[in-house]
Amino acid sequence: MEDEWTVDANEAFNISLVRPAPSGIEKIVSFHPRFTYPVFGEEERIFGHKNLKIDLQYDARDLRPYLSVSSSQKFAAVGDVEALDVREVMKDFLPGVAFQSKRDYSQALKGLSDTWKPPGTLLKTLEKNGEVYEIWRGDLAQLAVRQLVKRIQIAVLFFIEGGSYIGLDAEGNDMPDSDLKRWSVFFVYKKTLSAGAENKPQYTFQGYATTHYFWMYQQPPPRVSLSKDGAGDSWELPEGCCELTQLAHRLRISQFVILPPFQGKGIGAFLYGAIFETVMDNAATTELTVEDPNEDFDLLRDLCDMKYLRKNVPEFAKLQISTNVTIPIKGGILRHSTQITTSTEDSSSSDGIVNIAELEKLRRKTKIAPRQFWRLTEMHLMSKLPDSVRPRVDEAEEAPTPSKADKHAYTLWRLLLKQRLYRRNLTLLAEFDITERILKLNETVEGVEWEYARILDRLESTPSAVANGKRKLVGDADKESPSSKKARVGDA
Repeated sequence: MEDEWTVDANEAFNISLVRPAPSGIEKIVSFHPRFTYPVFGEEERIFGHKNLKIDLQYDARDLRPYLSVSSSQKFAAVGDVEALDVREVMKDFLPGVAFQSKRDYSQALKGLSDTWKPPGTLLKTLEKNGEVYEIWRGDLAQLAVRQLVKRIQIAVLFFIEGGSYIGLDAEGNDMPDSDLKRWSVFFVYKKTLSAGAENKPQYTFQGYATTHYFWMYQQPPPRVSLSKDGAGDSWELPEGCCELTQLAHRLRISQFVILPPFQGKGIGAFLYGAIFETVMDNAATTELTVEDPNEDFDLLRDLCDMKYLRKNVPEFAKLQISTNVTIPIKGGILRHSTQITTSTEDSSSSDGIVNIAELEKLRRKTKIAPRQFWRLTEMHLMSKLPDSVRPRVDEAEEAPTPSKADKHAYTLWRLLLKQRLYRRNLTLLAEFDITERILKLNETVEGVEWEYARILDRLESTPSAVANGKRKLVGDADKESPSSKKARVGDA
């Protein structure tokens, strides 16, 4: 009986973007959630309905929502067993305006001004393949921005693993304005101009991202008394002395969503690039970080960051492994400076595999987080290895016979990678004996090599296909890394 009355929540739930039309409401696109467990439980099943249909419509402009729920038959309660009240469940996740009548919703759509524009400030415009996209930026302290976020933020639960709502305190109330101002929101809209109506463009929502300021601790200057008697000697900031956003901080990307129908068009890269530019333009922002990125976003970030570094940072583009470094026959010590020595002391006269001090300067200049920057450095250096030894996605692909010099360059690069992975996973590796530790580390290295090769193939073979990190390589849909390469010690 349970199977008869249970439906898949992901299939039953349909999301649409709509706009008013002379005949009523015109549907632009429809799609299903990726997952619904934050709303309907881990199994993503809904009990008590046959042919259940949950339709969540959004005005493509101001994201005004409307929820409708219907089914051909509803389970008659037996004791404590009853059908799930879907509308009641959804009240915890949608604003009250989503539960108005169909008539009121239609009137609201038609009542929106035909000169409506997204809230905030126009940040950037992209013209691509005859289409125009705009990014509008505001902060959560702005009522219109906060309203749009509250309407669409259920998409975070549906498309971001472990996503959650923002701008709320522990009791579920809005944070004070001083906290809300720390949150920036970047909306992406497609702008369509109608013939003879240049001042009345149509806007269609594509996706959005949220960021927040993450304050950095700075070593305080020596305390100096402001007066002889110390009366003005205070550690408190005077009110209105400065904009808190101008204090040194990191910017953290918290949420990043491009709706499924608009993925694969480069919109994700456009949005990420706009955020990165705001970081580079703000002297107070010292670093761009990402909160719990998934694999899709990691790929997008890798592709965008690598393109930026290769195009805009000549020192990075010219990076090479220093093959002058020799590896002692009886072993040596790989120092933090990437010098290889036979003693416990650094040798200031010997070369390192790379110049760590100069790379750290580049990292600070480009404001890329440490782990991300070193991954990009490893990836770029791998791309400079001779074809005979450069790791490939397809290991069966024929490669030239490597020379002794080629093998030496590869060994040095691999040592550089091993050093970072070992340090990052030191606590976990310490649980194994020496032999097992070496095996686990080598498995991780092989996995990272395959991952880098996959990203470089994507970067170098399809430079214009960067959309949101969710598309696979052409012809690579059925390929997986070898099982040994899936065995990771930890996050590389």
